[in-house]
Amino acid sequence: MPSNFLDLQNTKGITVRGRFVRKLKLVPTITNLKKQGLVLQKKFPTPYDDYKGNNLSELVVEDDNHFEEEETTVGSKKITEVAEEKLVGTKMPSCNNNNEYPSLSDFKELCPPGGSNHSIILYTTSLRGIRKTFQECNTIRFLLRSFKIMYHERDVSLHLEFREELWKILGGKVIPPKLFIKGRYIGGADEVVGLHEMGWLGKFLEGTPTHSSDSPCSGCANMRFAICSNCCGSCKVFTDNNDECFVRCSQCNENGLVKCPVCC
Repeated sequence: MPSNFLDLQNTKGITVRGRFVRKLKLVPTITNLKKQGLVLQKKFPTPYDDYKGNNLSELVVEDDNHFEEEETTVGSKKITEVAEEKLVGTKMPSCNNNNEYPSLSDFKELCPPGGSNHSIILYTTSLRGIRKTFQECNTIRFLLRSFKIMYHERDVSLHLEFREELWKILGGKVIPPKLFIKGRYIGGADEVVGLHEMGWLGKFLEGTPTHSSDSPCSGCANMRFAICSNCCGSCKVFTDNNDECFVRCSQCNENGLVKCPVCC
């Protein structure tokens, strides 16, 4: 055979052998795997090391309120009683020594116009401009509906007289919601929710008329107001006077609404 052909075969054999050797070097051996495994195990922290590194001095409480919540939840019964006494002392009248629950006589006597000693009046707003106020109104409304009782809701955004009488009763420009039970001023959302969580709200509502029907009013769909039929909500009615074409409607309020004749 020619020498050139033999040299070409030897060159191809060396090239194939070199590629095989390079690939073989890339394959990890058992020794290398063991070494890598030992290295990973040495670098990976054990639970003991992690616990050892976290000293108690590094555990700093960032939020005092969060710490108080955990303490009252996880702590002993004595701590829970102290938290309840703090809530009652700051937001609600203190309990009588003879009664387990506070009585309505402990609250300030304020009876809205048209109310009585057996009525429940809630001042709310249906405007959603301030989300917090709107959600608080829905919270108290939900609590009252859950007790299946009859209550009178007065929306200050639909009727200006409701807003004026609320400001007059409390002596300032207050923001709803505000709850009055049997001629006593209970407070806003924080006070009402606090009473409900302690089981006192149901005691205050005992003896009030119940309302078992969940169907909406056929006249106003539980909005307690309807569009004025005299002016169709425009607050203006035409007149025969030559000086003026129309006058202010005398049957509706500033929003062209009248109280529902069915439920109000």
